[in-house]
Amino acid sequence: MASEYRTKRKKIVDAFVDEIKLKLNGQSPFNSNVSNNVHGFTQFIDEIVQFPSICVIAGDESRQYQPDGFKWRFLNIEIRVYVSDETDPQEELALLLEDIERVIDNNDVLVYDDTVDPSLKTTSSTILTISTDEGVLTPLGLGEIAIQVRY
Repeated sequence: MASEYRTKRKKIVDAFVDEIKLKLNGQSPFNSNVSNNVHGFTQFIDEIVQFPSICVIAGDESRQYQPDGFKWRFLNIEIRVYVSDETDPQEELALLLEDIERVIDNNDVLVYDDTVDPSLKTTSSTILTISTDEGVLTPLGLGEIAIQVRY
């Protein structure tokens, strides 16, 4: 990378990646262990060598302008989940999606930059949709969670 500077968008994605890696380690109350296999960039299914694999990707961003020059920023993030299971990939996928949903819910306010004072953090993370491939890719499974982050 030419520069160590990261945009707020990248910092938010990285904060979600770090939180998912930290929480989904097979320890209660979570069901899943992703073995740190979480990425802040797109991976296509033919590029994946270890399952489960999770990709957190920043999408479109919009603004809402308020008085006195204040503005809310709304960042759409897609979390793409890949699993492989010979017996029931949809059940494995459902458990993993539930775990990720719990991580999102527990981090509604997420610190994404603690190098400044006060720390920069999101004000809300709203799940918009959760979808799966519905078994079409068996023995693989693909799920997506779309969230909107306000900061």
